[in-house]
Amino acid sequence: MADKGSSIPRWVWVITPTLAVAFLGFILYISTIPASNELDAVKGEARKALQQGKEKLKESAKDTPKPDYDFYKLLENQTVEVPKVDAYKSTPKDDVKYEYRLQAGSFRSLDDAERLRASLLLEGMPAYRQESSVNGSTWHRVFVGPFTDRSHLNKAHDQLVARSISPLELREVVKK
Repeated sequence: MADKGSSIPRWVWVITPTLAVAFLGFILYISTIPASNELDAVKGEARKALQQGKEKLKESAKDTPKPDYDFYKLLENQTVEVPKVDAYKSTPKDDVKYEYRLQAGSFRSLDDAERLRASLLLEGMPAYRQESSVNGSTWHRVFVGPFTDRSHLNKAHDQLVARSISPLELREVVKK
């Protein structure tokens, strides 16, 4: 009994040697083609074109006349009239003085407001509490200040921000 599963199909026996012979023929064909130096030929042609372009540019530069400008001669005899202007006077600063304070928090609970005020006082900040009535309910606001100097205000602002408190800056005109 012949085993059909182990036999190789006929078309494989025909195509495999044909492909092998074709591959060998292709390799022989490639080996017979003479090697050409096309890169050097392209470089040589590019150099020739560049030289021709340079020569044409030099020739065209010789043929075109240079423009003759006489503006410096025209301006020698002209004068420019400058109108008289008064000296600059700066605007005077307002003599208005401001007082600044920072609102550190606003609480409904008196205990919360006092706790924040006490912690700010322990850090050396001038803190105080003020009560206000909003829509019939009492709010306890904690302020830091007053400051007449912006640098002290900025320092206190930075200290509050370092404690994760976003202060509200209030400015009031100081009455004389």
